Amino acid sequence: MATEVFENQLLGYRAVLGCLEALTKEICRKCISLEAVKTKLEKGLKKLAREVEAESIPCAETKGNLKAKIDGLLKAADGISIAEDTCCQKTAGVCKMAEACFATSAVDLLKLIPEA
Repeated sequence: MATEVFENQLLGYRAVLGCLEALTKEICRKCISLEAVKTKLEKGLKKLAREVEAESIPCAETKGNLKAKIDGLLKAADGISIAEDTCCQKTAGVCKMAEACFATSAVDLLKLIPEA
C-alpha cells in the first residue's frame, strides 16, 4: 500500500482528535458520548499502527516517520481527559445543541476515514 494512503488516514485522525479536544473543553464537556469517541479514535490509531508495521515500506525512515506520527496522535488522545460525571446532555435537558450532537458527529467523522 502506498504511504500516501497512510498519510491521508492520519489527516482524518488528526481532524477527529481536534474535534474531540474541542468538545472536551467547551460545550460538550460532560457529554457521555465523548468516551466512545475517544475509545474509537484510539482503537483506529492502534489498528493503523499495526497496518503500518505489517506493510512493506521500502524506506525505513518513512516507516519510522509514520509510526512516530501515529504514536504522537495516540499520546495526544491519551492526554485528553473526559469528565468523570457524564450523562446524555439531551436527556438531562441541558444540551445546548438541541437536535445536533457534536460527539455523535465525531464518531461519524471516524467512519469517513478510508480503510487500508
